Amino acid sequence: MPPNCSKKGFRRLICNQKKENETKMVLCELGNPMKNNTRIGITMLVSVENLEEAGEYVSFQLQIRSKNSQNPNSKVVLLDVPVRAEARVELQGNSFPASLVVAAEESDREQNSLDSWIPKVEHTYELHNKGPGTANGLHLSIHLPGQSQPSDLLYILNIQPQGDLRCSSQPSPNPLKLDWRLPTPSPSPTQPVHRKRDRRQAFLPGLKQPGEQDPVLVSCESASCTVVQCELQEMARGQRATVTVLALLSLPSLRQRPLDQFVLQSHAWFNVSSLPYAVPALSLPSGEALVQTQLFRALEERPIPIWWVLVGALGGLLLLTILVLAMWKAGFFKRNRPPLEEDEEE
Repeated sequence: MPPNCSKKGFRRLICNQKKENETKMVLCELGNPMKNNTRIGITMLVSVENLEEAGEYVSFQLQIRSKNSQNPNSKVVLLDVPVRAEARVELQGNSFPASLVVAAEESDREQNSLDSWIPKVEHTYELHNKGPGTANGLHLSIHLPGQSQPSDLLYILNIQPQGDLRCSSQPSPNPLKLDWRLPTPSPSPTQPVHRKRDRRQAFLPGLKQPGEQDPVLVSCESASCTVVQCELQEMARGQRATVTVLALLSLPSLRQRPLDQFVLQSHAWFNVSSLPYAVPALSLPSGEALVQTQLFRALEERPIPIWWVLVGALGGLLLLTILVLAMWKAGFFKRNRPPLEEDEEE
């Protein structure tokens, strides 16, 4: 065995390790006698120190020795075990919330204020190095639909990287400089708060309404795009790194298409440039992930106006009057009553 190797265990055989001329050897008893055409399988567990410096191969010499008078030793067989570096990096995405139900009709609000947008949507991507090796030069690219323009459905608020990630976006987030970090002020306890509750009919997932169209996919293939680029110099085994994109939904853009359902989709890719080892890499990690947020519309059930009721009632009375006049003109009310049985007997 190579100098940096040591046995960990064997299966099916009894073996011993010793040294001969500074060379490690493992001797195993194959059987006495070993009959003709006998086959024996050996499983040997080996531990290699400083494996990252072992080179492309770890070589083992195999030989069978016996006490036969003729040809006691077999030829030496060289077994080269390839050494490769590996790091399994996974990319996962998540949307919070996974779906939103929004009123199809909203009151007019100021365009450049925080009130013209509805609550945040978060798309989070997480990188996890499952090992066993370390990954160097990790690059993550995230594409989100929209560039925070008035006509876009998404307004990008902020990019929040964690785990030594360094990120930049093009274009820059929050061009209107909305103060979204301020908490919403609570109502004063001295003044009563009147809340009006309206019944709404929501288009829930899986329950397609009659005549309803399929949701509109909003992605970088159908809209202008915001690109987030992230870099990580080194990612050790077990390390995690996340980046969260905070966005708002534009109410003016929703009012332009009040009956459409939407699916907001972002797309992320990552790749690793190298592994920090002298041995060749088995493969360089790479992958991609999609995150979708479903946007459903809720139709308000407004009260029926009074004038609709009055017009309906007057229309019914008018129709009844016309029907009575038609029957009177046809002589329906002037017909003779048929004689009764008492009149006939008289």
